Amino acid sequence: MLLGFAGIVLLLVLASDVVLWAYFKKGINGDGTALQFPGKAELYKEKISDLRPFKTIVINSDNVWITNTMRGDSIGIKKDGDEVTANYYRQVGDTLYILPVQQRVTVYCNSVQYIRLAADSLHLNISRLHQPVLEIHALNDCYLDLGRAEVGNFTYKGGENNRIMGNQKSKFDTVDVQLGEYGSIDLQDGAIKNFILKADKMREFSMDELVLLNLTQFKRK
Repeated sequence: MLLGFAGIVLLLVLASDVVLWAYFKKGINGDGTALQFPGKAELYKEKISDLRPFKTIVINSDNVWITNTMRGDSIGIKKDGDEVTANYYRQVGDTLYILPVQQRVTVYCNSVQYIRLAADSLHLNISRLHQPVLEIHALNDCYLDLGRAEVGNFTYKGGENNRIMGNQKSKFDTVDVQLGEYGSIDLQDGAIKNFILKADKMREFSMDELVLLNLTQFKRK
């Protein structure tokens, strides 16, 4: 009798699992309500801190990403691998200061007019920003990566051993670059109308065919 009872219980459990799995495949709970699966935006929402509008970013941390916001009209900041904390940035007036941290920091915004890399050996990645003017000042050994950016007048002033890479269909009306010694510029898969360059003893300067086809004026100071 015990074996028979155990067999009946096992069959009921298996039947229940089959029914629940069938409901799950249909996207509903066992009580008939719809299953809710959080999307990526919801999963990371608690890690993004809202910011007030700003015009300037001063960066003291390596590996900072600045990208067009995907959160409607709101702007925010996130540090990888951490909950919401405000100890890695501060805002004073219309300036956002990013303090030194080990993790990657991502700033979500619609535009920024001026960026200053306030320490040596910083890596800045800018993607999907569409705006009329952007100016960046950097110290030594800094690296800028531009992807899918569209800027009317883009200015970059850097110290020694600076590297600029542009790719992923970035577009510029005028690019004005001033570098210290041993700078590198690598521009691929993009469009530049006017390019002004002032640099000494460059390590590398390269443009692919697409960039050259769109170039109407090149001026070396």
